[in-house]
Amino acid sequence: MANKYKVCVLGSGAFGTAMAHCAINNPYIGRVQIYARNQTIVESINREHKNPKFLSNFALHPDITATTDLQQALHQANYVLSCIPTQEIHQFVLANKQYIDTKVPFVSCSKGIILKSGKLISQMLNEEFDGKLRYACLSGPSFAAELMQNNPSCVVVASQDTKTSKLVQLGLSGNFLRIFTQSDVVGVELAGALKNLVAIGTGVLDGAGFGINTQTAYVTRSVGEMQRFARIYGASKHTFYGLAGFGDLMLTSFGSLSRNRAFGIKVGKGEKVEDILKESKGVVEGWPTLELVYKQAQENNIEMPMTLILHDFIKRKYSKEQSIKMLMNRAFQDEFEPTFEDLL
Repeated sequence: MANKYKVCVLGSGAFGTAMAHCAINNPYIGRVQIYARNQTIVESINREHKNPKFLSNFALHPDITATTDLQQALHQANYVLSCIPTQEIHQFVLANKQYIDTKVPFVSCSKGIILKSGKLISQMLNEEFDGKLRYACLSGPSFAAELMQNNPSCVVVASQDTKTSKLVQLGLSGNFLRIFTQSDVVGVELAGALKNLVAIGTGVLDGAGFGINTQTAYVTRSVGEMQRFARIYGASKHTFYGLAGFGDLMLTSFGSLSRNRAFGIKVGKGEKVEDILKESKGVVEGWPTLELVYKQAQENNIEMPMTLILHDFIKRKYSKEQSIKMLMNRAFQDEFEPTFEDLL
């Protein structure tokens, strides 16, 4: 192919490294450049074709390079993949938005809600770029290590601009990564945030000694709570049945590589939150998200009994026995609540 494209990856963590690997395996992509702040990581990627800190046992394609120079990384990029942690992305944008070309697809691969503002990444970027940024978000069941192993995986990219989502689909899909498209940006972002707190709950149940019956019931019923919460943001309920919703929920709730599940297991066994967080090697995104959702659910009178009781159990307001009793003795109801359209 005569004209191949360049991908800029912002962030040299595990997922940034994995996305660089996926991108370079697409036939349309000729080079990938990772922007990293750590000079040691940059030198190792360029000389040894390995990230010494994340996924260090995997060799990287020689056409994946790295730099500490943001302008160089962005220069002539046809795609920008943002793998910057959610709680750092706003500060990064404030410091560097003059270098970001709003006409180039900017794909957020970060999951979660910005805790300081309670905003989604799309909302923050829309404000900072006056709605001019060509934005998309990518989410779905995709552990970084398994992407590096070329395990066949499926994710979804969402953009309000169909052309942008199709470009990302063509530019990042490969033999081992299949990308689907849709337009519910808010729903995809929320699903990526809310599944983390559900994974904590699944881990709590496991750690407390409950079996797979209990865990699967909890996860399945949690989808409804996620949908009810998402209504206040204007998200579509259907998104939560897809890859960003139920797909990622299954991965994070039951996957052995899930930090949020591991956190929950330790909580369920009686360990203190503060001690677990000190020992954790990675970010446990679900815990601060749970506190934010707990507050917003109460303020907006959203029915999320399992989420609220999970929070109070972790805060040691209720015992294991009290928590289960409250949930199992709620008023009987239909499995699916009717929508407005159903009642017409």
